[in-house]
Amino acid sequence: MTDIDVDNEYKVMVREIYRFVDDLEESIEASIEIESEFDNVMICGMGGSAIGGDIITGCVVNDSKYPVSVHRFPELPHWVNERTFMIISSYSGNTDETLSMYDQAVKKKCQIVILTSGGKLKKLGEEHGDRIIYMSPGVQPRSAIGLVVGYSAVIIDKICGTNCVSELKKLLPSLRRYRDELSGEESEAWEIARAVHGRVPIIYATAGIYSSATRWKSQINENSKTMAFAGSVPEFNHNEISGWSEGELRDKCLPVFLYEAAASKTIRKMADASISSMKEYGQDVRVVNVKGKTTMERILRSMMIGDYVSLYLAHLRGVDPVNVPSIIELKKRLAIMMSKQSTGRRKNDR
Repeated sequence: MTDIDVDNEYKVMVREIYRFVDDLEESIEASIEIESEFDNVMICGMGGSAIGGDIITGCVVNDSKYPVSVHRFPELPHWVNERTFMIISSYSGNTDETLSMYDQAVKKKCQIVILTSGGKLKKLGEEHGDRIIYMSPGVQPRSAIGLVVGYSAVIIDKICGTNCVSELKKLLPSLRRYRDELSGEESEAWEIARAVHGRVPIIYATAGIYSSATRWKSQINENSKTMAFAGSVPEFNHNEISGWSEGELRDKCLPVFLYEAAASKTIRKMADASISSMKEYGQDVRVVNVKGKTTMERILRSMMIGDYVSLYLAHLRGVDPVNVPSIIELKKRLAIMMSKQSTGRRKNDR
């Protein structure tokens, strides 16, 4: 850490997390005209780009006229074809897995819209004549979540007949107030960070807001440089509860439940059963009451508090929340391996 000014990097991440609501507002104001006939929608991406897709998918699952899915694998399913509408999302434009998905989408003659700030994806999209939505450059890809969610909402509204943008516009004032609450030194996010510090957090959420639990996990991994995992309820009740019932590893972990206080009675009963079972086993449980009248509001509010928890946990651990050298090194190795694989394929095609 001798070459890194941790305090300065911490301030950088403070600004990036704070701008989430502003990025959301900027992107939902975009004017995008799309006319297309298709059978299904697939959002392709990795990391924050994929989680942005998860968030939108969770918001529209009950209202979309078409099935919407998120794909995180460099090889597309066999059933993908020219009747598939593809949203290819990569903030940097240089994510190898996403570039591979794009190449296959082109070969399968899919209908494509690209979300990126530049890189190879921008160049390939321009050469192919694809519709490209440019995101503002200059932040960590994981901090571009507001742009990814906002632009994805505009696109999904246009093609699937949903009303994400109008709902997001209504939520902006309350999200700003919530951001100010989370920014305070005595905020709930600080309390949770202190509780998590020194332990491995396991983030649980009901299926409707599971995307926010995934976001908590990835932000703690990248910003706080520590292990974290995510799970969902009621799936939790069919397997993971057994792992929490006994064993010495339990004391090293902290279950954190994202509790939808305004969810349906059925959903709350499932969460209540899980939490009460954990407590009966003598497990320390942290419950985060997530407010919000709609699924979208609950997803965004629970996502926001997770971002701040990861920021404050990084501060407590004294680590740089911005740079991720391990990911950069892994991407370099992956690029070399994929380059060799492509070279081998070209030789075999001769």
